[in-house]
Amino acid sequence: MTQRALNLELPETQRLSIWPWLVALTAGVCLIVSLAQQLQSIPAQLQYSAQQFARNAGFGQLSISASGRDLTVSGNVEKQKSLANLLAGIEQIEGVRRVTDRVTIIDPVADTLAQRQNFLTSLSQINTASVAFEAGSSSFTQASDAALNQLARLMASNPDTRVRIEGHTDNTGPESVNLRLSRERAQAVANYLIARGISDNRLIAKGYGSTQPIDDNFTDAGRARNRRIEISYLD
Repeated sequence: MTQRALNLELPETQRLSIWPWLVALTAGVCLIVSLAQQLQSIPAQLQYSAQQFARNAGFGQLSISASGRDLTVSGNVEKQKSLANLLAGIEQIEGVRRVTDRVTIIDPVADTLAQRQNFLTSLSQINTASVAFEAGSSSFTQASDAALNQLARLMASNPDTRVRIEGHTDNTGPESVNLRLSRERAQAVANYLIARGISDNRLIAKGYGSTQPIDDNFTDAGRARNRRIEISYLD
């Protein structure tokens, strides 16, 4: 007697379908993407809220960055401004976990004085005595190049500074000629700087002829010292 093999196939209606799994998987992926987007939006929202708070508190110049729920405040503020209330306020923003202070406190007055002193020190190291002219002329000698180049570089690196350029002569010849020549020589220095990008509103050129000697005019050495260009800082 022959036995029939058992039919283990499920009826069509009882077969397992893949569609519920696909639907569940799709829903899971969508949920993960949604959560990821929400997590990504949290730092941006916190950063925006903190930046708005800082701006309203008068610290709009500060920069605020976010890493997750941690915020970093950076930038420069003047010495008299207190950061305590600002940082405390940012810490109270809902969702913020930690605030890192990387703000640099500056003292404008002290910084200005330091910059001025540095400029004066550098200016004093330029050998302006080497700035010389052809006899009776406002044309530079070649020996003037080094000092003039140093002066141009110093002015370029200190864009907020202004200087007075003074021309002086010895007492040889008529005073009217000496006065004109001293003015032309001072202006020649100014023109040299202007040609190298220094704004003319940072320069004042004056000529004093032979009225302000620093040595006697009875010797060649004395007269040579009196024929000079002086550069001074202007507040």
